Amino acid sequence: MNLVVELWAKSEIPAYGGLFRADGTAREVFFDGPGSLHLELGEPFEVEEPTYEHEIGVDGEAELPDGRGYVCCGSGGMGDQGFLARLDGQRRLVWVLTSTEGNPFLRVSVDWPLAHFVNDWGTVLTLDLTDPDYAP
Repeated sequence: MNLVVELWAKSEIPAYGGLFRADGTAREVFFDGPGSLHLELGEPFEVEEPTYEHEIGVDGEAELPDGRGYVCCGSGGMGDQGFLARLDGQRRLVWVLTSTEGNPFLRVSVDWPLAHFVNDWGTVLTLDLTDPDYAP
């Protein structure tokens, strides 16, 4: 089990932005702020023991069709910390995307293959769950 899966099992996430996959890989994440939520994935990086972790609260969840699993979203310990996650059919972590610039995410809805995450500013971030970065 990798570090991010261990943190997720304790309802915690790293206190820095990244797309962390259950297979142990990670990529940098860049948002241009909570008002527009333009998301860019950066370079891969090695996941190291974080200096800080944030306890998370799940604020929204949606089931994916045909037993594909679930997506959820919520907040971390700080006011600007938010996360999005994909879980498999047994609710095991597939990936979690953490952000210190996107603000907490409060709701999620699914119009397969798109997942729409809404932050506390009312801004929507849409991800294509068939994109290799967000697929299982």
